[in-house]
Amino acid sequence: MTCALPIRLLTVADSSVLRMGLREMLASEDISIVAEACTVADAIEMARQERPDVAVIDLRDPSQIDLRTCGEFHTQGYGCRVLMLLVPSDEETILDLILDGASGYLFENVGAEELRDAVRVVHQGGSPVDPHIAAVIANRMRLHSSGSTSPLAPLSGDELEIVARIVRGETNHQIGRILHLPDQTVKHRVSDILKKIHAKNRVAAAAWWVRHNRADTAQRGQSGLSQ
Repeated sequence: MTCALPIRLLTVADSSVLRMGLREMLASEDISIVAEACTVADAIEMARQERPDVAVIDLRDPSQIDLRTCGEFHTQGYGCRVLMLLVPSDEETILDLILDGASGYLFENVGAEELRDAVRVVHQGGSPVDPHIAAVIANRMRLHSSGSTSPLAPLSGDELEIVARIVRGETNHQIGRILHLPDQTVKHRVSDILKKIHAKNRVAAAAWWVRHNRADTAQRGQSGLSQ
């Protein structure tokens, strides 16, 4: 019987103490840390050399996190998925960090077992999101008015409702039950939505909503001032 190869992991943290902590938390037979970096830029080079499956990024200084750079893990063809560990902070800071560079987002005070499970989920193509982070995004969604012409216009009202349910963490099956649609239909609609908004996964779709809802809110505010 052939054993599955361990997940090749790259850790990124801006202090040796954090890197040591990640090393201890992620110790597992099915996870192998192949490289460590102190900046995202260094991690990109290490990804090129080591070809890790997953990168765990835990940077306490938000100014060091350029998630456009995180996207290079994908665009350069390294095949490396990113799991971001965020510091619990105010809502605006959290929203600023939720962009489309990562596959999953957790708070840095996550437990060791939950972190290892999240690495496995990301490796399998999933998108783990801390429930509080999901709630922050869902909270922002209440500002949305679907009847306006806005940066959200590429999606129909029905599609925006599906995005809303994605943000709440609902599965395709749960969405289908509520909207009275077959699972396969929901799957196709989610796929169409991701293509329309150029999002790589469900987390990216939530991030798209946050970014464009901000623009929508600002646009409506300017319209009100001009009246």
